[in-house]
Parts: sequence; structure tokens; C-alpha cells
Amino acid sequence: MKPLAIIFLVAFTGGLVLAVNAMLHGVEHTRRKTSRAPSPFFNLPALAAFAVGFGAVGYLVASRTRLPAWGVLLIATASGVLAVGGTITLLASWALRGVAARSAADEHEIQGQLAVVTRDIAPFAPGEITYELLGQEVKVPAKTLSAKPLSVGAEVVIDRIENGIAMVEEWAAVERRI
Repeated sequence: MKPLAIIFLVAFTGGLVLAVNAMLHGVEHTRRKTSRAPSPFFNLPALAAFAVGFGAVGYLVASRTRLPAWGVLLIATASGVLAVGGTITLLASWALRGVAARSAADEHEIQGQLAVVTRDIAPFAPGEITYELLGQEVKVPAKTLSAKPLSVGAEVVIDRIENGIAMVEEWAAVERRI
């Protein structure tokens, strides 16, 4: 076996060990104390991905071709960089999946939320309500569930959201049922 192939096997095995370590123990304890946010490039999963990509492709190219050592190293390094890019993309899409679907989650989180009418709501014409979510004031169009109009300042409860319009009911009516 070529010495270069052994180096690639060691890198591949080390990458697998780092990946398993990251899965079992997490990555927070490996972050420097001075940094506030984790680096997307210099972290345990990225290092593991580089080592696995570098080692796997490097071993295959070194053991199956007659390329010079610099060519094998270049291909292996490029594969490791691609593996890091894939890992970062995969982890970012996993970690940020709730950001893209936030509006759909909000619709369920605000069901039963108390709100205040900020623009009159007629029985068949939408008005506007305001409520607080995560410390921020949110204004949305609203329709009433009853035939009774709701004036500015009335307290209402959000029943559901349909097509971006909150369906609300007067708080006094809900309170009587409780």
C-alpha cells in the first residue's frame, strides 16, 4: 500500500471519529470562549466533513489511478472543500428551516391570542387588529366571526388565520363561554 493511501485512510478514519464525537457530545464545548457565535467554517462538523471527503476520495484516487502525488492531493483537497460546503449547506438548511416557515408557525401560535381592534371591523368588511408576539407589535387585517361590528379599542380573541386575515371574536363573548 502506498504511503499516500495510508495518510488518506487515517484522515478518513479521523473524520469519522470526529463526526461521531460531534454527534454524541455536541459542538458547543469546542467553541472558543471569546467567540459569541459559532463559525460556519471552523467547527467540528466542518472539520469532520473535510477529513472524510479528503480521506475517502484521496484514498480512492491514490489507490486506483496513476496520478502524481500533487494531482491526488489536489483532487482530495477539492473533495474535502466540497464536503465542507455540502455540510454547511445541509446544516444551515436544517438549522434555519423554522425561519422560512415562520409565518405558518405564527398562525398556530397566535390562536387564542388576545388582540385589540385598531381599525373598525364591519360584519362583511375587514378591519385591523394589533397584538404582541415575541415582544413586537403585529398588525394584521381581521374579520369578525359574528355579525356584530367591532369598533376601535375593542378586545378580541384570534380564532384562526385564513389567507392572511385573522378571524376574531369579541373577548366578552369568549369570556361568557368560559
